[in-house]
Amino acid sequence: MGLVTTLPSLVNAHLHSPYGPWVRGVTRSRPFELWMGDMMAREDEPPTIEQMEACAYVTGLENLAMGNTMLIDQHFGPQTPEHIYRAARAYDALGLRAWVFVTLSDLPYIAFTKETYPRYPKALPESELPEDLVAFRRPTTRYEDQLQKAAAILRGWRGDKVKVGLALSNPVWCSDELLRGAVQLARELGSPIEIHAEESPLQREVSLAQWGMSGIERLAHLGLLSERTLCAHVVQLSDRDIQLLAYHKASISHNPISNLKLQNGVAPIGRMLAAGVNVCLGSDGHASGDSQNLFTVMKFVSALAELNGLREHEGVVEEMALRLATENGRRLWFEGDLSEDYIEFSEPLGPYAYAWDDPADYIKEVYVDGEPRLARARQLVREKNANQVVLEMRANAVAPGKLERAERWVAAIKRQTLAR
Repeated sequence: MGLVTTLPSLVNAHLHSPYGPWVRGVTRSRPFELWMGDMMAREDEPPTIEQMEACAYVTGLENLAMGNTMLIDQHFGPQTPEHIYRAARAYDALGLRAWVFVTLSDLPYIAFTKETYPRYPKALPESELPEDLVAFRRPTTRYEDQLQKAAAILRGWRGDKVKVGLALSNPVWCSDELLRGAVQLARELGSPIEIHAEESPLQREVSLAQWGMSGIERLAHLGLLSERTLCAHVVQLSDRDIQLLAYHKASISHNPISNLKLQNGVAPIGRMLAAGVNVCLGSDGHASGDSQNLFTVMKFVSALAELNGLREHEGVVEEMALRLATENGRRLWFEGDLSEDYIEFSEPLGPYAYAWDDPADYIKEVYVDGEPRLARARQLVREKNANQVVLEMRANAVAPGKLERAERWVAAIKRQTLAR
């Protein structure tokens, strides 16, 4: 392989723009559930439509400037047409190819109670739930109403390069009824499904206790796994789980930086690839990945080759990492002539710069459909004053009292949820 002057553009298979640039560098490394308490304590209220738009513009531009022209954005902000469409329009204006996924969930996050998880031995009766964990028992809309609302959002969107699809938060945060209803709705509307799965050791523990099967087994049992399914993270896996993912031709978003920051472990992507699973790469949201740079993600994938199983494969580890970020990601559901999406560098780079250098510093231009996109995208973000909105949101996230509240919530989770 000679010097590199161009590369195919990259596919970022997992991010969250609502929890995007405003929390970049705000949270520290903690086990997933403790980190989630830290994250949720920083937010006084859900983002407004204007804030949602600003986050999408800044997140979208960062991806484009890093050479990522195709995005999978699992929207964890308010599930309203206004919020979803504003993010989708931002990506469209920037010239990106993207899927924005409406995310459904009808069971509580983190606060595992006897009333909801009766077979999980560490669950607490609701009456004993610490006050600081009550925030995790936010009222949820009935699953039937959520599905009806999601259907209206998906039917109401018209887009070319940017699509709107259906996502689920995580098997342990979804009832069987919601999961079954989502399968039916996705089939009716022709939508793919994205879902977090087997992200943390605790999630696997809860799933095995409550349902008697892993999250992956439950997804297969309820009909959610198919070639139109993208599972994010999937760190805590058995050989049986990998066989199910391969059999149903599901795709995986591997997010090694956030997996490590949140102390979830190293996903066995070598074994998944050997089984025939389509493994893609993602940055995750800024709250846990803190950057949208897939070149850094490829560096982690290459550096962890002894632990993630890539070293067991024949071939060059770095070249395998690049395929995950390009060819495998392009097997997802993006439309158009993807061969016309590429990165142009300002100077020739070493043959493995994409894995070991930081080639984002040398990007001269990024093309979508053969058209240069960077200058116009940067102008749009300036016109929208998006960076200033994001900076104000970040200042609020670290305002006096936020760290104290975060530590209090983290302590409550650690004491009452993880340590019983």
